[in-house]
Amino acid sequence: MKTPEDEARLLHRGGRPTLADLMDTLEFRPANGAIELNGARMVLARATFGADLQDELVRRFGEHEAMVLMMRLGYRNGREDAEFIRQEWPNLDVGDAFTAGTRLHMMTGTVRVETLHNDFDFKNDRFSGDFLWHQSVEATEYSRRHGRAFAPVCWAQTGYAAGYASVFFRKLVLYKEVSCAAMGDKSCRVVGKTVDGWGENDPFVRMFLDEVLSTRAESPARRKKADRREEIQSTRSFEELVVAPVRTELEKIARARLNALITGPEGSGCRIAAGWLHTARFAHGKIHRSHAASARLPELLEDVRKAIAATGTAGHTLIIESIEHLSDDLQLTLIEMIKTFGAGPVNLQVIGLSTQPLSLLHKEGALRSELLYALSVLPVEMPPLAQRQEDLVGLAKGHLVRMRPTEEDVAYHLTLDAAEELCTGTWDGNLPELRATLMRAAICAANPPTIDAIDIIAARGAGGANAYPSGDLDFGLLWQTLLPFFQSGIGVDRLFSRIEAEALAHADGNVSAAARLLGLSRAKLDYRLKQSEQE
Repeated sequence: MKTPEDEARLLHRGGRPTLADLMDTLEFRPANGAIELNGARMVLARATFGADLQDELVRRFGEHEAMVLMMRLGYRNGREDAEFIRQEWPNLDVGDAFTAGTRLHMMTGTVRVETLHNDFDFKNDRFSGDFLWHQSVEATEYSRRHGRAFAPVCWAQTGYAAGYASVFFRKLVLYKEVSCAAMGDKSCRVVGKTVDGWGENDPFVRMFLDEVLSTRAESPARRKKADRREEIQSTRSFEELVVAPVRTELEKIARARLNALITGPEGSGCRIAAGWLHTARFAHGKIHRSHAASARLPELLEDVRKAIAATGTAGHTLIIESIEHLSDDLQLTLIEMIKTFGAGPVNLQVIGLSTQPLSLLHKEGALRSELLYALSVLPVEMPPLAQRQEDLVGLAKGHLVRMRPTEEDVAYHLTLDAAEELCTGTWDGNLPELRATLMRAAICAANPPTIDAIDIIAARGAGGANAYPSGDLDFGLLWQTLLPFFQSGIGVDRLFSRIEAEALAHADGNVSAAARLLGLSRAKLDYRLKQSEQE
């Protein structure tokens, strides 16, 4: 096996088994179609295989589930390698066996490991480590295929490191990838600690415990966690649909590591877009939220400042709602934090939210221009629901997947007529109005778990929503025409029934034509006609 002369000296560095020891036990047996490492079967494969697997998993199951699966496979592989080292070199010092994992990783062509800090005490289950990964195969292949990533992509390697290290302790050891070459960093960097060191409430720890270490085939106690994972996945799918109109802009902001300003009507999804942007920028960072006029905002800004200094490369996103109400003093504090005239902290992202359009924010001048321009390098404007007719049914279905209107764990679904009825409204209340209407329709549905057009009509009526826009009719003249009828005691309900009957006669009994004439959906007119017959 060829080794460049300038790298040969590296083969004998470190504890045993050194790279040279490992290579001495590597045996190629072409007659048997086998490669063996000290008797264990190995496979020589192209680096693109792992990248193909990752891409296919993302395409089929989504990015989060793909990450979980790759980490799970890496974790199992790491444990197997640790047991292999312990069995094949039984007289090794435990410290040498522990650090052999880095040499195995290098020998297999996965990554070159540089140790920055490695402190371990096996008797007391204490460990902390900090490593650089150079030429990571996962990061290199991702960059070659997809360009710059929004979050760390060395999923299998991170799982491998956790699996290998955990064999030597009575506590689980987890590694976080805090920087990644695929994101434009010079190299990948991973930090390892025991679960206690990270803290049981750490989001990455909870994800690893609940998802990476569990499978759907395990005990019933695990199934509730699996259900929660499905709910989390459905939430992510819903968020993807909500941000679809502005996703390109959000991706550019995350890639360029910019701060952001997201505007749009109340309920249009600005908060959801801000959360999506945080995840795109910082895979496992922390979100801090506050209203601009909140009395606790100054304290929050100081806490965030301290957290940034204390956590190094861990990401923090500060989301400030109604940012136009930010006091002048706090604007200056924020300007200083993001350092608009210099290099700002790479682990801080500030997102301002407002229901006012950017043009009005500029015109009113409540925000200092330095802050406003810093947040609006790539402004994002969420459209109202009225401008998203093609997405309406998908958003409704996304709401239904996440809702639990009754104690029974039942998935509610819309009929085609119900979907058509949804598309007739203006939805001035945007996503909250849509959700409330669907919840009301599900609770009061005539044939649950099916939601029909009649259920939607009743739900909208009960909610007081005016689903249909008014025309340019002179209502003063119309009132004068109708006034004698009301004075004679006809009543609104009877008047409407007569109008509907006349429209039906005018359309020669064709309910659809009559509905179009009245500006109603067919389902709604049919429902009203049946109600009149019952009366």
